[in-house]
Amino acid sequence: MMKNFRALLAAGVALAGPAWSIALAQETPVEAPLAPAADAAAPVINEDEMADFLNSQQQIKQDVTLTRTIDGKVIETKKQTIIYSPGDPLRDSEAGLSPIEQLKAEFDSQVLTRKEALEEARLDFVIADLDRDNTMNAAEFVYLVKGWQDAQISGSGHGRFIDPYFHVDQEAADAEHAEQARTKFAEMAGDSAMLNKKAFTRNVIGQFEQYDLDKDDLLRGDELLNFRAAVRGETIFAAPAAPTEPSE
Repeated sequence: MMKNFRALLAAGVALAGPAWSIALAQETPVEAPLAPAADAAAPVINEDEMADFLNSQQQIKQDVTLTRTIDGKVIETKKQTIIYSPGDPLRDSEAGLSPIEQLKAEFDSQVLTRKEALEEARLDFVIADLDRDNTMNAAEFVYLVKGWQDAQISGSGHGRFIDPYFHVDQEAADAEHAEQARTKFAEMAGDSAMLNKKAFTRNVIGQFEQYDLDKDDLLRGDELLNFRAAVRGETIFAAPAAPTEPSE
């Protein structure tokens, strides 16, 4: 049993994706201090019991390298370490994501490309079009925004809904968000009171361009937070400022 335990710890893992990749270094067991030596009167622990004891004292450390690529070009590499304490789950379950999946999801949510924003907008329209009439009305847009909020609360939102204000009363917060969404939809739809997919995606990309202050077709940091808030009609964190021209 002792040999099997050491063999498991020696295994290495590697994952890769089209827009990101995760490389896991060899798992390194971190030995915790052993229990004090037993006195002569203490019972002798057999090999199986000793293996179980050592297993309960182990911590496993994994070095994780996250790589972000756009159009085949690496634009960012980030290294982090995950330490599993005794009792921590090593795999995903129905209850939630594994630690590695959580790390990847958080990494993905920190940057949004123009292409990703367009794909999101197209998918969001399909989700919101509840009656499948190829148009979106105000009630359907409110439903869409509420879905972003619920996903964020459940832990699967990937940064789609970040409320700039703390609300003690969730019911009041929901009502406020719904009213902001209705106001935003009226701004997008104008007198027609309806939006087709082309008009909705065009509006989203217009918001993307407005908050992409450095014009690199990437949103991150305050750019991304402001874009997310603006798309759902909420107060942005900081008003976008036009880039200043370099002095001659």
